[in-house]
Amino acid sequence: MFKNSVLTVSVLLVLVGCDKSATTHSAAPLELNQARAAHSSPGVAEEQPEDVPEEVPEVRVALADFPSVDLIDNRHRWHLFQDGLVIPFASEGLRKYAQEYSRPFGPVVEVDGRRGRTLSRASALLRVPWTDDQPTTARFFMHGGSPGQRVQLNVNGKRAGVVEAPQAWSAVDIAIPAGFLRNGENELRVSMRSQGTLGGQKTYGLFHAIELGATGSVADRAAGEQPWPALHPVAGGAREALGLGGFKRLTMHVEIPTDAWLEFGATASADAVWKVLVRGIDGQTTELGADHLPGGESRQYQLDLAAFADQLVALELHGAGVVWTKPRIGLAQTTTKEAPAPYDNVILLVVDTLRSDRMALYTDTRVQTPRFTEAGRSAAVFLNNQAASPSSPPSHASIQTGMIPRVHGVDGDRGQLRANTPLLSSQLGAAGIATAYVGNNSFGMSRLRAAGNWSAFHQPVQDGLGIDCRALVGQVMRFVRAQKEANQRFFVSALPFEPHVPYRFHEGITEKYHQGTWGPPVGKFADGYLLVDIMAGRKPMNAGQWSQLEALYDGEVEHMDRCFGELLDQLEALGLRETTAIVLTSDHGEGLNERGRLGHVYGHYTELSNVPLVVYAHGLLGDAPGPRRVTTPTSCIDVTPTVLDLMGVPASDKVQGESVLAMALRDGPWSPNVVSTEYGRSYSLRSLGWRLIVNYDGSEELYDVNADPKELDNLIAADTLAVRYLRELAGFYLEHRSDWKKASWGSLANHHKGFIEATARGLDAD
Repeated sequence: MFKNSVLTVSVLLVLVGCDKSATTHSAAPLELNQARAAHSSPGVAEEQPEDVPEEVPEVRVALADFPSVDLIDNRHRWHLFQDGLVIPFASEGLRKYAQEYSRPFGPVVEVDGRRGRTLSRASALLRVPWTDDQPTTARFFMHGGSPGQRVQLNVNGKRAGVVEAPQAWSAVDIAIPAGFLRNGENELRVSMRSQGTLGGQKTYGLFHAIELGATGSVADRAAGEQPWPALHPVAGGAREALGLGGFKRLTMHVEIPTDAWLEFGATASADAVWKVLVRGIDGQTTELGADHLPGGESRQYQLDLAAFADQLVALELHGAGVVWTKPRIGLAQTTTKEAPAPYDNVILLVVDTLRSDRMALYTDTRVQTPRFTEAGRSAAVFLNNQAASPSSPPSHASIQTGMIPRVHGVDGDRGQLRANTPLLSSQLGAAGIATAYVGNNSFGMSRLRAAGNWSAFHQPVQDGLGIDCRALVGQVMRFVRAQKEANQRFFVSALPFEPHVPYRFHEGITEKYHQGTWGPPVGKFADGYLLVDIMAGRKPMNAGQWSQLEALYDGEVEHMDRCFGELLDQLEALGLRETTAIVLTSDHGEGLNERGRLGHVYGHYTELSNVPLVVYAHGLLGDAPGPRRVTTPTSCIDVTPTVLDLMGVPASDKVQGESVLAMALRDGPWSPNVVSTEYGRSYSLRSLGWRLIVNYDGSEELYDVNADPKELDNLIAADTLAVRYLRELAGFYLEHRSDWKKASWGSLANHHKGFIEATARGLDAD
């Protein structure tokens, strides 16, 4: 039997009931020096501050119900500290520490009335944050599973120890010498000797939790009660609510939106003191608030997070014996526009290979895109939209299905759409809407033709009309006119090839972007063969020739802008401009020698992943002048549900993305969002301020996208708070990406109840 604090869920969920009426406070902060000594080491038990404010002002801020970050729904993201850091194996909280691509951990099973996580391989790697290099004890709460079982612990490549693991539930200690653990990220490799069968599963032992604590705290604790959580009443009464409790400290890494407040209740069965600390990316800690809580009393609080707006922080809740009720990060109330009635028609314009930094709607650029910009007066612009993949076939399939590549099946150049995968066009067709594809990328789209159930499917270049976007607009409008004459709602997915290779010279346009000559090897036409030769060193390039190449790309973008203008003008002439929404995006960007590379597919960097997402829709913004610029990261898997939302058609329950219209309609910030791109084994996660890239070989790269927008300064070795934040989310991503549904599960950075319900198989409290 084990002593009190190690639990199967990420936090102890307590059923709180109060027979006293709650009071509401906005806690005044204590002096910082009163709190710092209590948490200088995660292995040291907290002290209570001596001086506590006797009176605190009343709360005056009205917070929106949605969006917000519910800190109970996000329970698995908390780091748990009792005598030390508790790593919970028997809950989804484990994912924060496990990012191996091979996913060595199996299901949770129950043996002898207790639960533990199975291990399908002989060893597993955990990545764990720590704050000092003092001697430490790792206490394993585990079942050996087979005779003669031994467990070995390596810390940052050094063997800390190997001990016997009894064939029964027990607490097994391994001492970690001073200097093995370091301040920051640490690698713990757990290795087992033999495999057995427990709970009907083949496994190398069974793990409930590991607690890391300073020697003299964890190691000296005697075995006590079994470490299972329970729902139980606190202070009695009929008014009940779930709360977080059972630990001396809880820490979560989170991006703080603007206009955000931390709102929570607090109660304790005996007198207690709580405090809330915020640690920034620079390592500096600020005390946000503190209060003395009389036993049996419940109080409500709001703490202003304005000083940390748009920053990544570690949020720490301190308070032995305190139960934190209904905690959330809420946003100040603001106006939200009423959603417009469904649009009659939608044109999805997927401009192949278009980087968002070539559009004036996104940034200050030399490229002239006046028609894209002018139409932005009635548009929502999503400034941090990400491609689903840096390759055409996976990304086009994601745009057309609302799913990540490994789910729809087109996960590479040879991938094929999985059977019974609903496409955007098939869902709209089932709703009685005429659908057409008009595009010039057969490599990306031909494999989607049969499943799309298109009313019409045209490829202008194969129809002898050429590759130019003017011909494509003409073919789109022929379909549009036919539907107008038939009084039929329509959807068109248009895929112009500009600015994909071959880059072509456009008279009156391209010469604006290069002042020199147009001689070889680039000339006025650059195809894929030329790019390959340049990359292979067969066609050496000087500065002027690189300027030529980039000018050809930029000229293609401006030419595409003119084609967009023609599309708008013809819709206007038919009287369809106000009833037809246009969604503009791209499958991926293009490398233009940013890191000595050309084309795409070579990584998940900004030039390949940052692609536009613009919703042009008359009346979407009401009377407000556009564009409405949304900074919250979005993904191309959000395109399908957004188009369905615009047309008033429910999305299939297989769709993983979520409509972005709600973000556009709210006159204010949104809750944190982190989105992914993937190609084969490689992937990236993009938050508002950071990008983590995990390459095919498992190597990592980290970029501060605000300070380093070109993503040239790899900060992975700096061991910043951002490394921990995105690694944690990577653990959830790798385990659950094929099942993740944003509409019900929320985002990787803001879990919703759907995620809790879907993963509740191993939790008492859910």
